[in-house]
Amino acid sequence: MKNKISTLRNFSARSTLAIVALLFCAPLFGQSEIDTKIRLMSEALQARDSGDYETAKERLNQLLEISPDDQSVQSILRSVENMIEEKNGSGGDQSRIEAERRNALQSEAEYLARLEAERIEKSMISAREIREIALRQSRRGDYALALRTIGSALDMLEPNPLTQTLIDEMKRDEREILRGQAASEARELSASNSSDGLLAIDRVSPDFVRLQEEIQNLELRGRSQFIAGDIDGAEATFKQIEALDPNSAMAKSFLVKISQERQSLSYLNKLKSREQLLEEVSSAWQRPGIYEERPDIDPTVMGPAPLMQKLDRIIISNVNFTEVPLNQAVNTLSAISEDFDNTDTGPPGVNLVLLDPERTNPTVNITLRNLSLKRILDFIVDSVGFQYEVQEDAVVLRPGGENRNLSTEVFPVSRSTVIRMTGVTGGSPESAFDSDPFDTNSGTSSPALGMANDGRTIQNFLQQAGVDFVNTEGSTMAYDGSAMIVTQTTRNLERIRNILNRYTDVKQVEIEAKFLEVQEGTIEELGFDWVLTHNDSRNQDNPTGTGEDYQSSLRNLAGINSPSNVSSSILIDGVPVEEITPPDLPGSLPLGVGAEPLTRIFGDVGKMNLDVAVRALSQTSGSDLLSAPKVTVLSGNQAEINVSQEFRYPTRYTDTESNVGNTSGSLDGGAAGVTITPGTPEDFETRNIGVELAVTPIVEEDDYSITLELNPRVTEFEGFVEYGGPSVAVTAGRTVKVPSGFYQPIFAVREVSTKVTIWDGATVVMGGLTREDVVSVNDKVPFLGDMPFFGRFFRSEGESSAKRNLLIFVTANLVSPGGSPKRQTLRGVQPGALFQNPTIVTPGGSESRSQ
Repeated sequence: MKNKISTLRNFSARSTLAIVALLFCAPLFGQSEIDTKIRLMSEALQARDSGDYETAKERLNQLLEISPDDQSVQSILRSVENMIEEKNGSGGDQSRIEAERRNALQSEAEYLARLEAERIEKSMISAREIREIALRQSRRGDYALALRTIGSALDMLEPNPLTQTLIDEMKRDEREILRGQAASEARELSASNSSDGLLAIDRVSPDFVRLQEEIQNLELRGRSQFIAGDIDGAEATFKQIEALDPNSAMAKSFLVKISQERQSLSYLNKLKSREQLLEEVSSAWQRPGIYEERPDIDPTVMGPAPLMQKLDRIIISNVNFTEVPLNQAVNTLSAISEDFDNTDTGPPGVNLVLLDPERTNPTVNITLRNLSLKRILDFIVDSVGFQYEVQEDAVVLRPGGENRNLSTEVFPVSRSTVIRMTGVTGGSPESAFDSDPFDTNSGTSSPALGMANDGRTIQNFLQQAGVDFVNTEGSTMAYDGSAMIVTQTTRNLERIRNILNRYTDVKQVEIEAKFLEVQEGTIEELGFDWVLTHNDSRNQDNPTGTGEDYQSSLRNLAGINSPSNVSSSILIDGVPVEEITPPDLPGSLPLGVGAEPLTRIFGDVGKMNLDVAVRALSQTSGSDLLSAPKVTVLSGNQAEINVSQEFRYPTRYTDTESNVGNTSGSLDGGAAGVTITPGTPEDFETRNIGVELAVTPIVEEDDYSITLELNPRVTEFEGFVEYGGPSVAVTAGRTVKVPSGFYQPIFAVREVSTKVTIWDGATVVMGGLTREDVVSVNDKVPFLGDMPFFGRFFRSEGESSAKRNLLIFVTANLVSPGGSPKRQTLRGVQPGALFQNPTIVTPGGSESRSQ
């Protein structure tokens, strides 16, 4: 029986191979006609291009025998016949021949494209038929034969846009066949292992099998999420796989890919942020605009308790009590409160309860009109010496002056509230941290002392605000740094609550200062320097002769504009040997400094040497400064903004010292040497060169207006001035003069101090900090400079102009503790929104916040 089954299987395999071979060869037979057409067309075109028109005509006629109705072949044939006629001298109509030739060229391309499309289409039809055979073989379980069959179908197709889709589908089928073959071999291996004394894994470890199935499902889900672009979902899925199987290489591999993907996105975020920041710099040059006036916004304050609101809103038109006992008056008010209650807070009316243990029950005599129930109760209890307490669901009246109605309540207090109430930013003015650490009498820790001082300051503030702690027996207040524990009467507790409602609201202001400074300097100069030297006065042997020299003393703008124009030299016998100049401020380049003469002219005039330097300069330089620092500060505190350079200079020098000694080994033959030690700078001071702005904002009671105390200060470095006289040393007939070198800087200051009140979001413009320095030079040699035309060569003329304009814009915005505008509504940002970093670092890595 087994031999018969094996024979049938072999016969089936041979039959299948035969069918595949026939299908594989069928397109070859079918393509013989197409190949013949291609061969004939190729030979016809080659013969035509080589000038053998008769052979081309013969091949085209053979093509017409195969495809008699082919218009393209007929068009090419007519073109060849026209070429033959033209060659034989009977050209006919040249325009017609040229038109047919163009048509023939177009027909060639169309014909070849059509042949290629037909060939590809027939190949695809044959490949699809072979593909179906391979799929049937795979479903039968003959995976090896199915792989060979589908491989032969793939070999038939040439990759091109027409066949690419079919090739991708067949490759996908090939992968499915391979997956089925692997699963089949795994099952056979499992069965063989079972037969060799091993148990099936699903029987031995069913939990392991279920775990692997769950991991496979999660793997499929994670791959799908990753391919679809759901990076966060894929990460969560693969982390779940990693939790189930900590050694899963597949999960770790995908988590690495996800990290790489996020890293690339983070790089794009970096580029995006960089370009946006640069765009903000360019946009910041826009001046503030004029916008529509905003309406006033009422501040939102926590209201009193609901029952207290009801007492204020119940208006009774007429109350007339004459010799009426208090209990009866209370019952009457409680009854009529229901009739006059037009509020929608809870049930109508107010429960008024009289607690009179001594049964004093005083009489009430009062007449009132159109007052609230609260004011009526105030007048009644004051007239009879009672007091009332507003509880959650009732108003309790009891005799006054008793401590048994004291209540204790805890009020949370923020640090900003303490600062606003006390005006102290850090505990007591004399901090306990600055006290003697070895003081044995100090039994309280420094933080405890600070909180105790804050508690006393808060209690004094509440006492001045109307909460009586001195005359209210048993009242106390304790402050633990974050809350106040107060024991007081109910009315005083209500007062404290109202005070805290006003001070609890965090009032802080965002100060945005924008500095726009534009500088421009121009210089126009044309001058001549003349030097005449007598020929006999100097020669090669005597280069420093004492002949007559004639030199013009015309000035130039370079030395005038330099801020360091103070210079001195070390002189030996009146001859300068080294020039000493003060330092320059880094980053500054005055106009004209460093400019060399345009040209120098040398010549001889008789016995005189002539040297002429031509100074011609036209220079324009400028700089633009934009700085927009931003800082947030609590109301009433000062914010300082500094955009400057720190300039350090000494304020004191040591004395200049000199030392005379014997230098017997010197060239002077034992003359005494003199050492002069200049003064050493000491006690350095720092000065800011640039713009400084001190701003103190105060938020007004309407929680909309902001009072700004502004103090902008612009400091500029002008140059140095040298103090003190030179040091002179005389020895062996030689005189040495050393300058003092005690330089002190000169500063130019532009300062404005003002106070203004603006609305939330408004901008204050401070201008007028402008400056223009114009320097002119108009020097000439007397008499020679006045000559017509030639006198210009003996004049030095120039003008420099340095303009500077500084505008300061200060914008104040009320901001919430979340960082967003407190009242203003921006596009996409609601008032009081919370600004947060998009990610937060956890022990498991960086996690995105949920919005």
